[in-house]
Amino acid sequence: MSKGNTFENSWLLLEFNNTNIANIGDATGLRGSTVAGNSYVSLHTDDPGEAGTQATNEISYTGYARVAVARSGAGWTVSGNSVSNAAAVTFGKRTDIGTAVATHFVVGAESAGATMIQRKGPLGTSVQGPFTGAVDDNITVPGHTFSVDDRCAFFPAFGSTLPTGITEGTLYWVKTSATDVITISATQGGAAVNITAVGDGVAFKAMTLSVTQNVTPEFAIGQLVINED
Repeated sequence: MSKGNTFENSWLLLEFNNTNIANIGDATGLRGSTVAGNSYVSLHTDDPGEAGTQATNEISYTGYARVAVARSGAGWTVSGNSVSNAAAVTFGKRTDIGTAVATHFVVGAESAGATMIQRKGPLGTSVQGPFTGAVDDNITVPGHTFSVDDRCAFFPAFGSTLPTGITEGTLYWVKTSATDVITISATQGGAAVNITAVGDGVAFKAMTLSVTQNVTPEFAIGQLVINED
């Protein structure tokens, strides 16, 4: 079973814009908070996983802190079953020496600590559409815009199962790209991922961010994308 489209949108509006969902239980329905408050966005060096917390694989450097984003239309744009940042999300400048590569972001409810993950995803994602994976290692994504060496990630849709050999949320490299079909590898230029059982889901194009000294990580309007399954 899955949510109806209207309810998906209503739930995201409640979560990110503090908007009531009417007529659940009674006319007032599921109500927003008395004070809307903020969501907190964090950077991560790998997927924190379904069982992780907002501290799992969280990036660490001098100057870093989670960024507060208002739970309102000023902070988040909700359209259909998708949410994106309505204003730039700017993290603190790195002032120490070193390099950390951010690959994922998390939205949670606290400014620090091993707190509950509300939403997570690869950085800078754009939805490439539904895909199917076959045991010949080909991944069919109709109308995709992937090029060789792009980064990509895969997530199951509601009720679907990813092809065996592909791990949810992991960033892969595009190894080959043709009309509607790609293959992927775990390392740049490496062997194609061996798909041993068919499956399907949603494919995303992703980016990584190298945070070195004096870099100020920032995501422009619409660069952080969350999709309701």
